[in-house]
Amino acid sequence: MTVLTFPLPARDPAPRNGILRFLNGLADGMREGIAVAGRYDILAQKTDAELAQLGLRREDVPRAALFGRH
Repeated sequence: MTVLTFPLPARDPAPRNGILRFLNGLADGMREGIAVAGRYDILAQKTDAELAQLGLRREDVPRAALFGRH
């Protein structure tokens, strides 16, 4: 197995940290958005009777997908 490494320049670490934080936040946001979309799809496919068993109405689906039931 061959390992290839690249040295990081030590002269200006602050911008890289900012970029990494930005990319990490972007990835977190994308994961959260995908999770919300999945919850929405699952709830939207349920019948009105199934939603009622969960204590939801059809118009509650977007809020429930985003925030959960409260």
